[in-house]
Amino acid sequence: MLAVASVLISGQARSAPDWTTSGFDAQRSSWVRADPYISIPNLTKFQFIWKLKVDNESRFANSLTAPVALGNLMTFRGFKSLVFVGGSSNNVYAIDYDFGTVFWRTHHNYAAGAREFAGSPACPGGMTVPLTRATPLVPPAQLAFFGFARPPRPAKGDIGEPGKGAPQLAEIAARLAARGNSGRGADTPATASPARGTAPARGAAAPSAPVAPAAPIVPSTSSPRVVRPTSAVFSVAADGLLRGLIPDTGDLALAPARFLPANATATGLIWTEGFVYAATTNTCGGASEAVWAMDFASDAKPVVSWETGGAPVAGIAVGPEGAVYAATGSGTSQYASSIVALDGATLTVRDWVTRESGFTSAPVVFTEGQKSYVTATSDGRLYVFAAASLGGANHRAPLAMTADAGLRFAPDGLATWHDESGTRWILAALGDAIAGFKVVDKGGTPSIERAWTSRTMVSPRAPIIVNGVVFALAGGNANANATLYALDPSTGKDLWTSGSTITGVASAGLSAGTGQVYVVTSDNTVWSFGIPLAIN
Repeated sequence: MLAVASVLISGQARSAPDWTTSGFDAQRSSWVRADPYISIPNLTKFQFIWKLKVDNESRFANSLTAPVALGNLMTFRGFKSLVFVGGSSNNVYAIDYDFGTVFWRTHHNYAAGAREFAGSPACPGGMTVPLTRATPLVPPAQLAFFGFARPPRPAKGDIGEPGKGAPQLAEIAARLAARGNSGRGADTPATASPARGTAPARGAAAPSAPVAPAAPIVPSTSSPRVVRPTSAVFSVAADGLLRGLIPDTGDLALAPARFLPANATATGLIWTEGFVYAATTNTCGGASEAVWAMDFASDAKPVVSWETGGAPVAGIAVGPEGAVYAATGSGTSQYASSIVALDGATLTVRDWVTRESGFTSAPVVFTEGQKSYVTATSDGRLYVFAAASLGGANHRAPLAMTADAGLRFAPDGLATWHDESGTRWILAALGDAIAGFKVVDKGGTPSIERAWTSRTMVSPRAPIIVNGVVFALAGGNANANATLYALDPSTGKDLWTSGSTITGVASAGLSAGTGQVYVVTSDNTVWSFGIPLAIN
């Protein structure tokens, strides 16, 4: 028992950015820039840690959503590090990710006037959209703790000088005083989220700092917009109501608010800078193919939507300047087969680019230097567009694309990161492998070059990058269970594999917490792989 405790009790040692939404950040990069435990040298310690089967009931192919994380939470049971998982039976679970046990469970009953939908493979009903927590526009490099980035360290008792109190309290007081004197402490993360319509602060923690567009996202008003911080976990159940849950108890933090039509199939839920976004598809529950936005910071919480005219929404991402980018599939409407940039407050169209075939992946946004870019897949190619002018004057010209038009991209999406040398990488799930592409500058014009292809995988999901390690998931099928891989980022070669450990088919993509990577399977099981931590 003591050996188990020494391995698993590690909550107070946690310190890394939390995975707060689908794709990790608002740009859907799936790139965790810093992790105090996971690295290529430490993969010798990487292993299966725990699994937990919950009491959720699957609805067709819909079961559990990929977890979102919250580290270093002070609860009525002491400090805890939790992951939150949504379930198709309108359940939300908080799991202690050091011990792999349920911390709390809550069930969302249908709101008055909403009728439960029996469901179908295309419209399974229940909770279809992953959970989200508050997500900054600019991805964090480290977990902010009392206004500063706390390095990883185990919990321990320190004795201070007589009459001076605990050394930790003095440390916190000094840092708060420094922040009060300067308006911002010197060690406050430089990637703290800016107000909408303003350029973020530049600093070493941000690998490349974007600048705001000429047109602000939020119209100017006589008084500045006030966005109250929130630690709530947000969910949208089958009744379409947005609920904010208190993370340490699962109780409602506020009254549910109408957001989406009941029984809609939704994707891409995200809370950022006081706005909540999601997309609906397959016209389930009578919901249009549309992008939805709620002004959560307003007392009235008004909701607006942008309809595609019938083209399916492949996914959405939010740029660092606050614009919402939506990728649409094939159709006959004006904005079918397009990447559309929408105003973050009103969802009015600001720009778009249209291709010959529908887009098959959610867009991913990244920045290099002073410029932002959008990448997505369509007609067997990987594209990069300039966010400032998506398709040029005729709304059709990409900035760069792969030469090969016959690539079979999986619909699960893309990931992007840049390595220590500054090389920008885009990673994509193909039909049977993961591919790594380099974005190369050729005389001021980017070019996309395929650098490697991984081993063959069954139904691969979108990869993630954690501190320079590429994690890939073979989702499996009726004849093969899911398998997790760690890949070399420069070659795509195997560095580690879960082998036959997972006994199920993946129901969602990957996510990560500090030192751990999570897989969810259709038998309603959460699997944790990572580096066990010992407290000396």
